[in-house]
Amino acid sequence: MTVATSGRTPAQRRADRARCPIPVAQILGIPIRTVADAMRRAGVDGPLTVAQARSWRAMTSEPPGWMAELFAETAARRSQREHREQRRTFEAEHATLLLADEVEQRLLAGRRIRGDEAERLAADLAFRAYKELLRGAEPGDLLALDLAALRWAGIDPDDPGTWRPAE
Repeated sequence: MTVATSGRTPAQRRADRARCPIPVAQILGIPIRTVADAMRRAGVDGPLTVAQARSWRAMTSEPPGWMAELFAETAARRSQREHREQRRTFEAEHATLLLADEVEQRLLAGRRIRGDEAERLAADLAFRAYKELLRGAEPGDLLALDLAALRWAGIDPDDPGTWRPAE
């Protein structure tokens, strides 16, 4: 179903609100113009009441076919929106994992780290290794990745003089 989102005159908006008052639309969780358009197509003239909306929403009474269709469309759109958000989150996490792997490979190879996010990841690795040194860990106890991150940050694990932050 296509909903006109622009081009509504104030008179049309008033007519929409007369068919579907604001409290009814809020209870239904469907925009006023969408409900009003569906009512027009179904030939429903009278205004909806809050009691009708509550009973339809709670499924204590059977909603008319046009309202059931709106509920189904709304649920489908909500499901699609949630899926898109989950996919975006998954893709962002995947990209971060790929970048973290690349940063680790570059640190271990002694290659240059480029990009703000890559530098942030490298700095995080170096900071964690730095904390281990300050807690008393021996340089030989650190992993190769930790040592590479420290070298990238300009810290020599064997020289405690380089353990101080730059001033």
